[in-house]
Amino acid sequence: MPVIPYCILLDDCSPNVPVTGVGDSHIQRLSEGGLLALYSELEKRNISPNTLQSAALQFHRVVQTVFEHVAVVPFRFPTWLTPPELIQHLQQESPRYKAFLTSHANYVQMEARLASVASGLPTNATTGTAHLRARAAESHRLRNIADTLKNLLASEVIEWRERGTQEGLRVYALVDRRSITGFRERLSKREHDINVRWSGPWPATEFLESPRRSDPERRTEKDRA
Repeated sequence: MPVIPYCILLDDCSPNVPVTGVGDSHIQRLSEGGLLALYSELEKRNISPNTLQSAALQFHRVVQTVFEHVAVVPFRFPTWLTPPELIQHLQQESPRYKAFLTSHANYVQMEARLASVASGLPTNATTGTAHLRARAAESHRLRNIADTLKNLLASEVIEWRERGTQEGLRVYALVDRRSITGFRERLSKREHDINVRWSGPWPATEFLESPRRSDPERRTEKDRA
């Protein structure tokens, strides 16, 4: 039977794990290479378009419940693996995951999405120069917001990461669990002025060293078809 994995954590952790997960399936544990994977045995037909949203909520509830207590490497939803594939993944990625989970045991990730207004910029050929100037100005505006955030939150943040998107810019802050309250308090004083909404805390996956090949946790059903 296929399995749907939730997350990976260090094998010596004692997390608070819900009894059931997606589709009220029983959550099981697999230990390999110093790592512990949480998963459920589930037939693919049990997740349909009608149940996809509720299944996703159940999936993320499991991950967040565990993450409240320990660092985790979450899988994307839905990821389908066979038991041998899950074992092989733990064996292959054990050094990378153990290093990350150990060094980031007390860290979380906060995320801000800086939305671009580029959708309102001119796009026809006769305004090409104006379009390029407008895009440069928009990039500069997002850069200024990101720099303002970094200066404001410097005392609470360990490391920053950024990633450009079609919608604008995403900014990620690595924060100690003990600093979450201070992070939010400092941000709340300027949040309306900067007009940025943060989300988190989340598992610090943006700070996980990239693999040299594609990871099974990034393979959705569409990828595997």
